Amino acid sequence: MEVVRFELEGVLNSFRVPYFKKYHKTFLAPPKTTIIGLLCNISLKTQKDFFEILNNDFLQISVVIDEIKGKAKDLWRFKTLKKGRDSSIIRRDKLFLPKYTIYLYSDNKELLQEFEANLISPRSIPSLGLDDELVIIKNVKKVKLKDNSTKIVDSVFMNKELEYKVFVKDKNKFIEIPTLNLVPTKFIAFDKKGKRISKQKQEELFQVEFLNCEVEVDLKSFLDEEKNYRLVFY
Repeated sequence: MEVVRFELEGVLNSFRVPYFKKYHKTFLAPPKTTIIGLLCNISLKTQKDFFEILNNDFLQISVVIDEIKGKAKDLWRFKTLKKGRDSSIIRRDKLFLPKYTIYLYSDNKELLQEFEANLISPRSIPSLGLDDELVIIKNVKKVKLKDNSTKIVDSVFMNKELEYKVFVKDKNKFIEIPTLNLVPTKFIAFDKKGKRISKQKQEELFQVEFLNCEVEVDLKSFLDEEKNYRLVFY
C-alpha cells in the first residue's frame, strides 16, 4: 500500500478533548479532524471541502507520537456573553515540543497528490488547532507499507470497544499508558440546500493514544519497514 508520510514538530500545542469545558484537557495526538483541518488549510480548501472529506472517509490517516518533552499549563482569557462579565479565564493543558509522524492514504489519488504537494509547499502557514500553534512540516515522501504480521501497533487508533495489551518500551523514558477519549469524527454542518448550519455530531469514537509503549490489539495494521512503525489507519 502506497501512502504519503510526513513529520510534524510543534513548540506548545494543545488539542482540546471536546467534553472538557471548564478545564481544557488535551489529547496527546491531534485528532483526525485536526489533521484534515491542517491539510485543508494549507491547501486553501473551503469548510465544505473539509466536511466532505471527513464525513465521506475520502482520507485515512495514521499517527505515531514520536516524542513529547513534557506537559505544561497556561491560563487563557476569552470573551463571554454572561451578564456583568465580558471575559473569563480557563486553564489549558499544553504539550511541550511534540513530534509526530503522520501517514495519509486515499483511493482518490488526485486528492492525495494535492495534499502531498501542499505539504511540501504550503499555501498558508501550517498550524494545529489555534492560529498561534504553529508547526513545522518535514520529510514529506511517498512510502510503501506492508501488512503487519503481528498484532502489535505503535500508532494511535480509534474504535468503539476494544481489548488490548500494553508493553512499555523503555522504563527510563517519559511514559503515557493508553488513554481513551471520546472524539466526534463525523458531523452534519450543511443543510440539504448547502447552507452552513451549526455543526451536529453524527458519529464519535474513542481515540486511544500512548507514548513509549507498544499495544497488542486485534485490528488490521501495516508496517513501515524504514521506521519500523506498525500502523492502524482510521
